Amino acid sequence: MQIHRTIAAATLACLLVLSACKPGQPSATPAQPAAAPAATAAPAATPTPADAWPQPDKVERDGPDAELMVQIGDIDNFGFGFPDGFNLFTGRSTPVHSYPFKPSETDASGTDRIMVPSGFNSASGDGYTASTARPDNEPRPLRVAFDLDGIEVKRAALQLFVDDFQARVWGATYRVWINGTEVPTVATTLNALDQTGPIGKLVTIELLPEQVGLLREGKFEMKIDDPSHDVADGFALDFVRILINPKPWRYTGTVHGIAIDEQSGAPLAGVLVSASNTAQMSTGADGNFSMSGVPAGLAVVSGSHPDYQAATESADLVAGDDVRVVLRLKAAENTSAGMHEQLDRIGRIDLYGVYFDTDKDSLKPESDAVLNQVLDLLKQYPQLHLVIAGHTDAQGSDDHNRDLSNRRAQSVVAWLVGRGIAADRLQAEGHGESQPVASNDTAEGRALNRRVELRKADG
Repeated sequence: MQIHRTIAAATLACLLVLSACKPGQPSATPAQPAAAPAATAAPAATPTPADAWPQPDKVERDGPDAELMVQIGDIDNFGFGFPDGFNLFTGRSTPVHSYPFKPSETDASGTDRIMVPSGFNSASGDGYTASTARPDNEPRPLRVAFDLDGIEVKRAALQLFVDDFQARVWGATYRVWINGTEVPTVATTLNALDQTGPIGKLVTIELLPEQVGLLREGKFEMKIDDPSHDVADGFALDFVRILINPKPWRYTGTVHGIAIDEQSGAPLAGVLVSASNTAQMSTGADGNFSMSGVPAGLAVVSGSHPDYQAATESADLVAGDDVRVVLRLKAAENTSAGMHEQLDRIGRIDLYGVYFDTDKDSLKPESDAVLNQVLDLLKQYPQLHLVIAGHTDAQGSDDHNRDLSNRRAQSVVAWLVGRGIAADRLQAEGHGESQPVASNDTAEGRALNRRVELRKADG
């Protein structure tokens, strides 16, 4: 952080005092990382309307990393290049680079540019925000069209080379949409980052099976933004690689750790631990976990349990190394005060204390304790409007689960309206299995996916 502030001060001094001063630029043509796989360059794109789908910067079929690799953006460390022999895929961080920087005319939209969340208005924050201005630093989506050429999409992963995400420092709560569908699991990874330097880092995220279908049309649009909070957390992406049917990771390490109760320090059993979905396991009675084969880079490890708020920690994982993390889970605060704090901070709450009969929409009496807290919340804050969203696990058909989750959300709305809450303050939604927060491959994951979500209504 000190390095970051020093560079920011120097850069701002250049901008405010010596208008001709510019951040240092690489003295030679940027070198490509040594191990970047040889890829086939896509045909040069001709100018297209803003609403057209651009072609990839690179495409690789049946390469060392995936059956199909589609790359958005060039691999050049934001134009600053890499040291000789540097291989970013082994998980090593880049040297510190200067800023601000701007994309060239050939850089893909959303890459090699500093972006600041759209919610930013006047908050103080990082040097990236202070050294850029609207509209140049508005968040931009990354878009690409690609030819699957008969490939059946069974699995998919994203590799992002990210720079200066500091949600934990400045209070951003990033949200991520892929082809218009919100993908909370990607946001979880980005919101765990605390990058200072500024330094580029590689992050690998595997999509859950229910999210893979988003790519089966051969189009990809990813939006990253925090539209709800006045935060000054500038960020950048050098490139994104979409890996269709990824092969075993070439550069990996091992993540060890323990999950504990934040207040008591006691080890927690049954916590679902995930390294951005690339590896996962549940903790035993001693709270310990060990995951091998985690892709090298910035490993973001999350721990989830229905009785606790999820916890995340990140660690630099160099290929062949081991790292250790401690996940400190805070007990879920199903009180009106706790709900208000969480809604204000991240805009949503996953409730696990709302129970229904199996495959039915009738509320069980044991749900009253949590629902009464929601009722108190709405009474204390009469201007608050909520979306009540139902979610299921992946057992059963898509249509059945969507209908079931919608009827369950309607039941919660009816319960609240029956106790004096105006119906126009509540909106029911049923998402079925389409927005999982964990893998459905385990009982622990399925339990996390069966939830009622509270979300501030837009507007």
